[in-house]
Amino acid sequence: MIKPASIGTLEGSSHAVLPPLPRSRFDAHPGAAHSPVELRLRHLRYFTDLLEAGYRQALRPDPLPKTLRADRIALGIDVPELDAVPLWSTTRADGAMAIPFVEFIMAQICGALKGIADDAGPAGGAIGEELMLARGTLRRVLEIASPGIAAIAPGLPRLGDIFLPRGVIDEICGSGGLLSEIVRQCEALLAVESVHPGH
Repeated sequence: MIKPASIGTLEGSSHAVLPPLPRSRFDAHPGAAHSPVELRLRHLRYFTDLLEAGYRQALRPDPLPKTLRADRIALGIDVPELDAVPLWSTTRADGAMAIPFVEFIMAQICGALKGIADDAGPAGGAIGEELMLARGTLRRVLEIASPGIAAIAPGLPRLGDIFLPRGVIDEICGSGGLLSEIVRQCEALLAVESVHPGH
């Protein structure tokens, strides 16, 4: 059970002093200057979390799926349609899965990966190269989803069911899949960036 926050009063006043609002998980260091790699990593985490949320919903439908709306707003991503991704994800009788706006989400992940690798530069070394390989894999999945889309990924989400083979989605979103490996590598790259800032 959540305990109610204690409310103090100002000395000599009857006005209540409300406790501070809880911070988003993206605000661990408020006021701190963030490197470009860290900012891109935050966007990457949002879009990978969103894709995984759609995957979990398609596997095991929940009438009240978790929303990532607060994270989207905290990051300043002004695309409210994305809040519906978990709710609208579905699995077809043959096992193929449809995750709404999958083209847009994967394009955003690919863009973040390229930006992170570029920002890290030579300091990223082998990790940066691995991220570019992962980006290539995701672009191939985009091509499976919608032939020709890898070259002209949409700038805004497009509504429409695009069913992907279950095995392909499992490799990307499943336990130990490509998305979790991508985030792990990006976090390692961020650690390198913090040791060698500006390289």
